[in-house]
Formats: sequence, structure tokens, C-alpha cells
Amino acid sequence: MTRRLKAPQRRAKRVARLARESGPPDFNLGAVASRSAGETGLPARPWSGDDMGFLSAVLDAHHLPPPLIQRLVAAAATLPLTARLIDRLTAALADRIHFSEFRDVLRAPVLLLAGPPGAGKTTLAAKLAAHLGERRALLISTDAARAGGMAQLEEYADVLGLAVAAAADATELGRLVSSANGRSIIIDTTGVTPGDEAARTALARLIAASAAQPLLVLPADIAASEAAAMVAFYAPLGATTLLATRLDLAQRMGGMLAAAAAGRLAVPAAGMTPHFAYGLVALSPGMLARRLLAPALSGIHL
Repeated sequence: MTRRLKAPQRRAKRVARLARESGPPDFNLGAVASRSAGETGLPARPWSGDDMGFLSAVLDAHHLPPPLIQRLVAAAATLPLTARLIDRLTAALADRIHFSEFRDVLRAPVLLLAGPPGAGKTTLAAKLAAHLGERRALLISTDAARAGGMAQLEEYADVLGLAVAAAADATELGRLVSSANGRSIIIDTTGVTPGDEAARTALARLIAASAAQPLLVLPADIAASEAAAMVAFYAPLGATTLLATRLDLAQRMGGMLAAAAAGRLAVPAAGMTPHFAYGLVALSPGMLARRLLAPALSGIHL
């Protein structure tokens, strides 16, 4: 007597038969290792052997958004095959990211730093003022809400020999700007989190009252998705320039580049040290290309 198989057993036998008929399954060890790279006890990222594959993997390791990776790789691929990889990436960055001269930013009579809480705006304000010099710069804080915000700026200004003032609202800020006697003005503002429409409106009033050029300030190690949200939220304020902070601490630069690309923002310089008297370095396509490629070429696991 033949024993009748139950339904689950019949399904299992059918799956096994189909597997035998279709041949052995494809197994991509490289793909598995790529997905596992960086996890404790698992293999390191297997960099591709061809230039464009390697470049794609490097940019992916820095967590750039896939569409931006595709645009950069496409731009790099237009250079001759004999060109060095760093030259191809440099050209791609110059083509897809807008770089500007840092000295052009400093020519604006009034600069206003806008960005989320904790981005490093107060320290950056002191760095910008230090570049201008004690006879040319006036620091103004509108960050009355944060405990110690004004005290921190006053401490920086005292060391640098700079004038410092506080503005409680847009009207007072307008009066301070109009009486600046030709000095360049750096305005430090309260950090605003995306979604706080009232705070953004107040920030817009400060920009209008001071006729300031707004600069978006973001940490260099920000996540790409968060950077996109920041750019979208701050776009109505009219910022055309991105200043990144903590570049020396950032292992991955995908967020900074994603923000620049998403907002079509110029990237003239970035903060490289927490010291407020120096540490602003000019950014260029070649400099960023070297920073993007260095970890992979030196065996550092991103």
C-alpha cells in the first residue's frame, strides 16, 4: 500500500525537483561580502578591480545617495581610460558639485549663519571673524534662547579682540547693522530644527532686517537623508552657500556632498578643528577627491 504524502511534503518535493532541473543556484560571494562589510568578524569590503566599479564602491562606502553616485561615476567615465582615478574623480566633483572661492564669501558685508542645533555655528562665527580681523569684524548673537550662547561668543570675541553685540529681535538687529560703521558683520543665530515653521519665519525676519547673506551650516558627518531634509527646510531662506563643520572628524562625507548637490549650494570652505581662531580650510575638487579615496587606498574600513 502506497502512503499518501501530506501537502507540505508534496510542496517540499516539488521545490527540490525544480531546483534540480534549474541547475545550481547563482551565488555571488562578492555581493555577500559587500553587504556584510564593516560588521564585526565579517570580511572587509571587496573593492572592485575596474576603475568605475571601484569608484562606485568608494562613494557608496561614504554613503552618498545612489543618484549622486551615478552622476559622479558618469562624469568620471567621460575622461580617457589613461587618466588617473583621482583625476577622474576630481573632474567629476568639479562637474557635479559647485565650488566657490572662500574669499568671495568674506566679501559680503553681512553674513548670517543658519543651521540646526549643535552644528557648530557659534565657533564658525568666531572663525569667520578671525579671518576678517579685529578691525573689520563685528560679531552679533541672536541666540538668546540657548543658555550660554552669548557667553560663548563673548569669550571668543574677547580672545580675538573683536566687538560683540546681542540682538533680541529683528528690529534690534537692523539697528545694530545700520550702526556698524563699515565693519563686516557675522550673525550667529539660534539653531532651528526642520519642522519648526515659526522659528524659520523668525529667522527670515532676521535676514530681511539685516540684509544678510545666509549661510547654511551643517556638520560634515551628517547623514545624507538628514542633510536632504535640512536643505529642503532651509531652502526658503535663500542660502546659496554651505559651510561644513567638523570635517576633520568625519569618516564619511556623503551627507555633506548630498546637501551641496541637493540644494545646488556652493562649498567654499569647511571647519577642520574645534579651535575658534583658525581651522577653516578652503575646499576644492582635488582636496575632496583625495579625502574620498584615501581610506580605500590605505586599507581603512569605512
